Amino acid sequence: MKSTIVAALSALSLAAGSAGAATNLLADGDFEAFGPVSGYTTVNGGAALGAWTVGGTSIDLIQGAYNAINGVSIDLAGSPGPGSLSQSFTAQAGYSYLLSFDLSNNGGSQMDVTFGGTTTTFTPTSTTTPYSLAWTAAASGLQAVVFDSVQGGNGGPVLDNVVLTVTAVPEPGTYALLLSGLLAVGFVARRRQA
Repeated sequence: MKSTIVAALSALSLAAGSAGAATNLLADGDFEAFGPVSGYTTVNGGAALGAWTVGGTSIDLIQGAYNAINGVSIDLAGSPGPGSLSQSFTAQAGYSYLLSFDLSNNGGSQMDVTFGGTTTTFTPTSTTTPYSLAWTAAASGLQAVVFDSVQGGNGGPVLDNVVLTVTAVPEPGTYALLLSGLLAVGFVARRRQA
């Protein structure tokens, strides 16, 4: 019985640890897979950029110029733009999600971010600024993260280091149910041995 309790507590601690694990749910969020870039490279709307979908007219991959943040960054205004980037993920009801990204400015416009069904407008500055948005899913299903330049013109919001993490927020009763189930399995196993 002692080994069953140890196994139950181990399973409980593993479940608690996995609930807080921070894994990026978005692929290619640092955009480094698309470099190196000399100056800028235009990617037209409708193209796939790794796991991202380019929308609007175009975006520019930039590196080491135009207020690039770190390595390869995305100028959402494109040439001539405006452009957008989007990627989908599967949300789970009751889970909290945190979207974070770095934003700078290539002498251009604002950026709209759509996340969790809500659109938020950001005004970038020439100084790289980290931002984050939080959302808790009311229902399970496919959701999109969309970064959208408000206007084109060969200079706009510069995006980099996009990370989407999830933290499970189970009811306290979930852990009690897990523990009681493991104890019941241990009790049945113990009885069968006797």
